Amino acid sequence: MGSSYVERLPDDILFMIFKLLCNQEKEALHEYLQDKLEGFVRWDDWGNAFERNCIGWGPVSNTPPQSVLLPAASVCERWQSFLTRTPSMWTELQISFTEGAAALEHARKFVKYSGTCLLQITLLWDDPGWIVPIMWDDTDTIECGLKLTSRGEIMAGVNLILVIQELYAHVHRWREFTLRTTSFTHTCQALSFLSRPSVHPAHNLEKLHLQFIQNPRHAAHSMDEPSLFPGSVPPIRDLLLFGISWTWPSSHMFSSHLSDLRIHYDDGCTYGLGTAETRYERANVFLQLLGALVNLRTLTLELELIYYRDTMSIELPHLHSLAIKSRSMSSWTPDFLRSVKMSNLRILTLCVASLEKANTVMGLFDELATLTDPDADDPSGYLLELDELHLLNFRHCEHPSLLHRLFVQMSTVETLTLGPRADGDNVTLAMALLPTPYGSLGLPFIGLRTLVVFDVPQHVMRLIILERTPLAGPLEELYYNYDREDKSVQDDWQHEIEKYRRIDDMDCERVQDIVDKQWSYIA
Repeated sequence: MGSSYVERLPDDILFMIFKLLCNQEKEALHEYLQDKLEGFVRWDDWGNAFERNCIGWGPVSNTPPQSVLLPAASVCERWQSFLTRTPSMWTELQISFTEGAAALEHARKFVKYSGTCLLQITLLWDDPGWIVPIMWDDTDTIECGLKLTSRGEIMAGVNLILVIQELYAHVHRWREFTLRTTSFTHTCQALSFLSRPSVHPAHNLEKLHLQFIQNPRHAAHSMDEPSLFPGSVPPIRDLLLFGISWTWPSSHMFSSHLSDLRIHYDDGCTYGLGTAETRYERANVFLQLLGALVNLRTLTLELELIYYRDTMSIELPHLHSLAIKSRSMSSWTPDFLRSVKMSNLRILTLCVASLEKANTVMGLFDELATLTDPDADDPSGYLLELDELHLLNFRHCEHPSLLHRLFVQMSTVETLTLGPRADGDNVTLAMALLPTPYGSLGLPFIGLRTLVVFDVPQHVMRLIILERTPLAGPLEELYYNYDREDKSVQDDWQHEIEKYRRIDDMDCERVQDIVDKQWSYIA
């Protein structure tokens, strides 16, 4: 190797080559993090049936990308010398449980070679085999019905804690930290370790993603237990808590720095954590924490709150986008919308997560009608003026007069989504788009420019387009999905739309993918 041309490359060329390899590794990691499991399930897809039965999970079919720097440093002395004296090359660390005991040495070398540079850390302890359904039928169980922990899972937990212990000593250098787990035990062990006092504060941490994925048990936290990063006030801008209670972070982490927040948590899936009053208290703590987020711009709440009281009012003056996905929407969402003042909210996404037909959203449309009414009597309220409204999986039939009132008041909405997974019940919502005998003054969504519709028959869609167009002008875009072609419906309405696309297959049914129009089309 000593006489090779590669060894004689100048440092600046070597730097460019290794930087390119690191960028490719980063792209591969991103693809792995967003990849679908078993061909159709993404890590943050969830629903009643999936969580009960763990459908779609099997052995690990692919592994995350491995570090290119450590093998490269062992090729020759020249490469080792160059890499070990270039700290900026060692700032993005990703370690997987598949590395076994070697994960600790991997972490040590990155910490050493990165010098004083800030670190972006990703720890992937996400073997699908560690997911435990609520009940098992096989004999390898303990008395409560939970499957026994395997030796492999135990050893992986030991390796995880050793890696976190090594990295936590340098928490002041963390810029980003992502932990993805599938084991309940691993999750609690890791969060408990991160709740220990540290010599150095996490004063550079800007992104924190904690993902306890595809598990019916969520990582609960008692409010009298230690919180994450005690004594630190990290400037976190991007916070994701998936399957992890909002009481794990300290109140300092919900600060004015935070601009993007997503929480996925079921407060009813953990037992033995207090009475209804303590659940009310946790809900109030949640609202208090939100009240400190004066610069929050995007908020995604995938919550199941059994007990909720709108005993206080808070303001999120800069919130631009709010997405709510819940099976228990009627028990908390109307009160939430009433108690949280969002004067700059422009994008609202509501998804009923229940797979049951009786997925009531009682009170939700009533509250929205009040918030969009400029003549409402409530002096403490705020006027909701949306640019986009996305309604997903609304199967119930609301009173037509209420829907009409609401849709007429939403005159600023330019983009509307109805569906999917409503099993034909989008017809009620779609029919509320029809004009009234009073002409344009009573036209629902008079400013509508883009319409996305699922599960509405062709004859209903034709009627809506032909009756709205003379009053509101042609739609700029219509994205339409239906199962069966109805040959009896006249083809005299599609030309009334500037851009018509028929939706074919969706990549998946994640809420954000639907909002972002991640699907294919039928030519």
